[in-house]
Amino acid sequence: MSSSATLDPQWLDFLAAQNAQFDEAGKIATFGQPELERFLIKNGPVLTSLTHQALLKVTGSEVDAFLQGQLSNDLKNVTDSKAQLSAYSDPQGQVLALFLIFKYQGDLYLNFDGALKEPILKRLRMFVLRADVQFTDVSDSLIQIGFAGEFGDLDIQRRLSTKVKDVYETDYIDIDGMRDICVVKVPGPYHRYALFGPAEQMMEAWKSLRSNADVTNSYDWNLLNITAGVPEVNANTTGKFVAQFLNLDKLDAINFKKGCFPGQEIISRMHYRGKVTKRMIRIRFEESLNLTAGETLILKDSNEKSHKLAVISSNPNIFNGTICLAIGTLRSLGAVEGDLLTESGSSAIIEPLPYSVTDDE
Repeated sequence: MSSSATLDPQWLDFLAAQNAQFDEAGKIATFGQPELERFLIKNGPVLTSLTHQALLKVTGSEVDAFLQGQLSNDLKNVTDSKAQLSAYSDPQGQVLALFLIFKYQGDLYLNFDGALKEPILKRLRMFVLRADVQFTDVSDSLIQIGFAGEFGDLDIQRRLSTKVKDVYETDYIDIDGMRDICVVKVPGPYHRYALFGPAEQMMEAWKSLRSNADVTNSYDWNLLNITAGVPEVNANTTGKFVAQFLNLDKLDAINFKKGCFPGQEIISRMHYRGKVTKRMIRIRFEESLNLTAGETLILKDSNEKSHKLAVISSNPNIFNGTICLAIGTLRSLGAVEGDLLTESGSSAIIEPLPYSVTDDE
């Protein structure tokens, strides 16, 4: 995991000048106005630093063949103008990490949860054997920021002179002093982008976007993932769930025709031979709950029947209460009678995701 102490000094000083306050996890806890930072997420535009995320550069003459045999998606679809979401699983089909994969200046990069950097890097290197593949940790040197807003596409086009319209489309900023910054459109409730580039240039991009945007912290940025139904695989959930339980088939993170990869047999069998029994859903609570990824959440219906779910990610909601993504058994949830309630008796409302989670729709 990237620590704020090891970040590029220019970028660290730049953030410090804007009152960025880091926590022990290397994430920005606040820029000094936590309540406002959360409220601004509702419509944006908002800006944040994402340097707590892991970022690996992958080089060598056999990179494509190696990664094609390790990941759930078809690496052939990653180009200079197209990124992708892909899962890295164990032989039992349990997802170890979720990668945003993109090309930057000709090389492939893997972007994922910073807490998993060391174990994932160790595992990938273990399977390289004699292949010509090298992994370089660039988490602290190639800066990553996030930008989002209802009219974020117009801001990106007007302020950074690049047009990235479709999800996972990529391009570079076409302005002197910022031409080494790669822009990737990622899923969100509205237009959302991840930007990658050297610190000196990223400071200029930040200033340009900041002229029409407010800042938000690393945690409230997670609200955009929750709303978009995009799971996070972290230290508490790595190796715990099969890809379909995380809705990765619904997010086009699995290619069932690409060939073998770890866990492929189990993931494909679930796809072709039987229905998915568990799915990730989004739940809104009227009360404030301190939910941790990986913990068991128990809800009750009007008949006092208990329903167990596994929390994937959670965050205080914009105005009040809590919102989370959690995995539940479809048969159990389909049999719910009346309202779902927390153990304290407060309402738990299942909200629709941007995609269907059932196999027959």
